[in-house]
Amino acid sequence: MKRLSYICCVQRIPVSKLPFDTLLGNHTFEIPDSYNWPVVKCQKPAKMEITDKIEDGQRFYTHKLTFRTCREDLDMSGNYAYLVTTIEGKRYLIGNRERPYSIINMSDVHPDSLGISAMIEYTVQWGSTRKAPLLA
Repeated sequence: MKRLSYICCVQRIPVSKLPFDTLLGNHTFEIPDSYNWPVVKCQKPAKMEITDKIEDGQRFYTHKLTFRTCREDLDMSGNYAYLVTTIEGKRYLIGNRERPYSIINMSDVHPDSLGISAMIEYTVQWGSTRKAPLLA
């Protein structure tokens, strides 16, 4: 069975504008269709990794989203939540209003080869006791 889990769309909003205060468990939930999430224009596909480990007897998930873009002005000062969509149409939420917030880092690459991308690479990391929830 083939799994098409490529990330084809990355969107983000400040966590203060999320339409809910907290996430309860790992349940699937909905965000109103009228809610506008600005799209981050980036090279497709983006990459998302979710790893888990047991820490002090509790499962802890680490989410890592990596995308490349030409934008140098992406705001990194605030706390953001990211909505990522796979080519299958599945949507995952990275981050929420609770600590720990997602952290974004930028790498401005100046490659030593013409075959390597010179786009700016952003990495978003978020750790939680919950796996990124699936949105309906």
